[in-house]
Amino acid sequence: MTIRSLCIQVNSVLQKPSVWLALSACLFASVAGAQSTNSFPEIPVDAKTLRVQKQAEEVYDRTDYDRAFFIYRNELVPIGDKYAQYNVGFMYLTGKGVEEDRIAASAWYRLAAERGTKEFVHARDQLMRTLSDAQRAESDVQFVKLRREYSDLVLLARAIRADYEAMRSSTGSRLGGGGSAGTVLQLNSGGSTMSSADYYGRIERRIKARLAYIAEHTQINIIDLNVESFDLEDLEDEIDDYVGRLD
Repeated sequence: MTIRSLCIQVNSVLQKPSVWLALSACLFASVAGAQSTNSFPEIPVDAKTLRVQKQAEEVYDRTDYDRAFFIYRNELVPIGDKYAQYNVGFMYLTGKGVEEDRIAASAWYRLAAERGTKEFVHARDQLMRTLSDAQRAESDVQFVKLRREYSDLVLLARAIRADYEAMRSSTGSRLGGGGSAGTVLQLNSGGSTMSSADYYGRIERRIKARLAYIAEHTQINIIDLNVESFDLEDLEDEIDDYVGRLD
């Protein structure tokens, strides 16, 4: 049984680094379900990512913490894996595979908790209560830096850009089109096919879902969800400004 499906020990330092409070936190759901709320428009996880997640768990279970930390931090964190972001924080907190650093741990816990997953929120709040005012201020600095690089909003903006550019490169126009409705596209080497209308329609719906999520969960003003008229560069600038603030 892997560490994703087991009850994990969420350790918070109280008063002194040598004093620990162990809190049980069970992650009951699947990898994807445990990391998100129902409203979050998931970025699809491919087979390669699933293999990397499994590898990270196996390496961690073998107590090869240096290797596990590297995989979590450099391969899974950048794609928005909330468990990986949490586990980087946990490894900073416990000094496994990296030098112990409670402030860095708190910043990673804050990032992992941004979707409101209760286990991650609980771990974050427990740790934040142990920090001094000066440590909290440093945690703010580190959290903002992480947020600008790996937050859900930033990753959604990157996913929107990737879809947007895929549409443009295929249609020769800003968005829409995608050839005649009868055009058949081969989606992978296994021979899976889909009509161009369905394929590009799926991309457009995905962009709209992500724009809707951003509009609902921020104060960023997205006037409408017309994917042909929104300004991508302006959206990216607004997101960068938004994640750079803590208020």
